[in-house]
Amino acid sequence: MAQSKRVALAALLTLCATGVQADGTGLIGWGKTMYNPTCSFACRQVIRKQQLSCTPTESTENHGTAHNPVTTPPDCFVEDHVFLKTMALCIDTYCPLAGNPSMSLIEDYWASHLGTGTIGKYDYVPVMSYEDALAAARDDESMASHSTNSTSDHKSGSHHKRTALFPRHGGHDTSSHEGLVTFNVSSPLPITAGGTEPLNETSFIGPEDWQLQYNYLYDFEANEAGHTTITLTITLVAIFLPAILSLLRFIPCLTESRGWAYWQSFLVVPAAFGKRHREPTIAGNVPNRGQALYIALISTLNILLWLGPYTVHQPQAGFASLKMQTISAVGNRAGDMAMGNVVVLFLFSARNNILLYFTDWSHSTYLLLHRWLGYWAIFHTIVHSAMLLANYVIQGTYEEELIREYWIWGIVGTVAACAILPCSLLPVRQKMYEFFLGSHIILALLFIIGYYYHIWYLYEYNWGYEIFAFVAGGIWGLEHVVRLVRMARQGNRKATISTISDVDGEYIRIEIDGKPLEGGVAYLAFPTLSWRFWETHPFSVAHSGSLTSENSHQPSTAGAKEESVTVSPSSETDAEKAVNINQNTSVALATEGRSTVFYARVRTGMTKKLASRVSGQQSEALQLRVIVEGPYHHSGHISPQLSHCKDILVIAGGIGVTACLPYLRQGASGVYRSKRLWGNV
Repeated sequence: MAQSKRVALAALLTLCATGVQADGTGLIGWGKTMYNPTCSFACRQVIRKQQLSCTPTESTENHGTAHNPVTTPPDCFVEDHVFLKTMALCIDTYCPLAGNPSMSLIEDYWASHLGTGTIGKYDYVPVMSYEDALAAARDDESMASHSTNSTSDHKSGSHHKRTALFPRHGGHDTSSHEGLVTFNVSSPLPITAGGTEPLNETSFIGPEDWQLQYNYLYDFEANEAGHTTITLTITLVAIFLPAILSLLRFIPCLTESRGWAYWQSFLVVPAAFGKRHREPTIAGNVPNRGQALYIALISTLNILLWLGPYTVHQPQAGFASLKMQTISAVGNRAGDMAMGNVVVLFLFSARNNILLYFTDWSHSTYLLLHRWLGYWAIFHTIVHSAMLLANYVIQGTYEEELIREYWIWGIVGTVAACAILPCSLLPVRQKMYEFFLGSHIILALLFIIGYYYHIWYLYEYNWGYEIFAFVAGGIWGLEHVVRLVRMARQGNRKATISTISDVDGEYIRIEIDGKPLEGGVAYLAFPTLSWRFWETHPFSVAHSGSLTSENSHQPSTAGAKEESVTVSPSSETDAEKAVNINQNTSVALATEGRSTVFYARVRTGMTKKLASRVSGQQSEALQLRVIVEGPYHHSGHISPQLSHCKDILVIAGGIGVTACLPYLRQGASGVYRSKRLWGNV
């Protein structure tokens, strides 16, 4: 009667706990546990594959995991009295010696993990409570003791009086596993056979078998929790370090001090190496020293935290050697760290990156850091794949893993990550921008999709690994939603494209009607120009009608002065080009009306197509439908910085002058004195 009441109470508690995740929520070590308490999981791990009286004999269905298959269904585990009594005896024997978990934690384990093992579910209610199963096991133990003419010390639970920590690696108590330290416990009950042998009577799990499983489970969870902590460390440092450093600019008098000027001139502004900042190399432009310091910090964290620390105990049940355990742990950490870097690089690549509004770092700086985080994500992805490949080859199970869906999708993600690198090199970005853009998007999506299904087919949503894919995908999705909103706000517009005369068609002028854009960078898409209607290209706003109109009607402030200096060209033809470019710009600055003007140098891709369409027209200008996204002010908040200046000197070459025109216009209106240098090199 008492037993039926306890079972009914357990069923009631199970109904109340429906929907509750027994292992917590979040990431391993941060809201989610794997083997808590480890002592109980070690007990079940020893006998999980043994045949029970209710185990199907001809079924091939797997009720375990891909790497730990189990043929016994969950409802059989919670209904088999022998299994329940063996588990209760093991828990009562070892748990007080290994951490001594609370009774409430043990009872929660009993209610949620007996049927399913690692993944906790309250759906399978044991037919015996933990107390009842333990009492029945002690009765069986007492009967076994009497039958062997042993003492009756077990009747009132005196079994624990004889337990002690005992190193078993020598003498007549030698262990088959050298170096294994076990508890000195025993029982008159038969020792469990393990493996797939039948379990048809209450048995005692031997200390060696239990300790081997305990070492494996303890190490695995400790390392997985460490992987999570290290991944979060890299992610949070990479995201919040720019914001923290940017707060320095709000310290009173700091930015105007000589020390700050020295700091900027020595540790921030100069090129990391060589004499030129943004010097093109095959890997990208040379960063300045401030950017290089950030890259060095993130790189150091990626190296040191990948190398350690790790939790290792040998011997154990999961890995036959320290080498095998190290390969697995290092490979798994690399996989976690790859996704930590991926989350940050997705954020840094976004045009609507929220950090752009809280820091004074430019979008170009974040794109540079995005590339370096990408290098580390690729490195960790390759290491993860190589280490796990080596692990399964050494174990001799590579052929089995190769055909599994999780492995196939892992290959998809790894190949996509490796392919991104050559497709993103600076020469490719400069000469084949459209190819770079399209391949970058496709390969990045393949990587995220491959990672997601790699996790799903192996773990489903059990351990939180999928959260990294959701966060990265969420950032990408939200970014594109915001872009669409920005486009919708600009409405349907028309662009007038014309070539600038006397420069051999090297430059084109794009004038867009409608509400003027207030400086910055706008991304333009011409949906009727090619079949790649989704492509947008960045252009600096040269000027807009509202600003030019305002400046043309306001006299310059007294004392303000603007000088225009033309560098002497090397030939007569160049001289004509220099004069005409200057004259065209002057005319453009005086343009009235509600429009925005951009200038572009004709290269390959979209600008070449625009120039070709213009040259093929009978009229001097071409009108096309244009989609406008922006404007973005991603220059690192230069305007507020220049507000403290009385004089500025602007040096620009070629089409680069378009980004400087808004600041020169402020000089013309009397905000400060400016000088522009025109030249042809």
